[in-house]
Amino acid sequence: MGSGMMQQEGSTAMTDQLYTTHDISRLLQVDPSTVSKWIDRGILMAFRTPGGHRRVRSADLRAFLITHQMPVPDELGSGTVRLLVVDDERPVLEAIKRAFKPYAAQVELQTTTSGVEALLLVSEQKPHGMIIDLNMPDIDGLEVCRRIRARKQMEGVRLITMTSLHTPEVVEQSKQAGALACMAKPLDVQQVLELFRVPLALSAKR
Repeated sequence: MGSGMMQQEGSTAMTDQLYTTHDISRLLQVDPSTVSKWIDRGILMAFRTPGGHRRVRSADLRAFLITHQMPVPDELGSGTVRLLVVDDERPVLEAIKRAFKPYAAQVELQTTTSGVEALLLVSEQKPHGMIIDLNMPDIDGLEVCRRIRARKQMEGVRLITMTSLHTPEVVEQSKQAGALACMAKPLDVQQVLELFRVPLALSAKR
């Protein structure tokens, strides 16, 4: 394959609101020290101001809540789940996009035909999850999973592999590489939604 082509749907141009650890503790009704621990562990993305104070972008807080199956407060706005789908076969990607179309208000889908590009996109876009074909020409799906799992800041991204040769051995290999599940092709959209607990995470938005 040549260089991977990326397509994005349903993107928004919102300016993220910034939250302090105390803002988040009030919003989620947890102790501020708990929020600090989440940040220290790298599961809640944050940055420091020049004065040394921690700030969390609303998009990163939404991602954290959805990833950890926690309800998204109305104050945080859209609770859309962002998924990155990786497959080198364009007809497969088109079929997956059609399958997810009825859930466009709940799932924001991004696709790429390249494993290399997927590794770049996961850092830039910080999706809640990735669905990765195991049989890729540049970097196979297992290696993509391993590389993402090696990055502490990507700990919260849920990984799902997919394959047309679905066997218990392949499922075990996927889990050892850090995937939450290995699914058979053609992809079962309902299974994906269940894995991401979409109805629970978006209950306030439906």
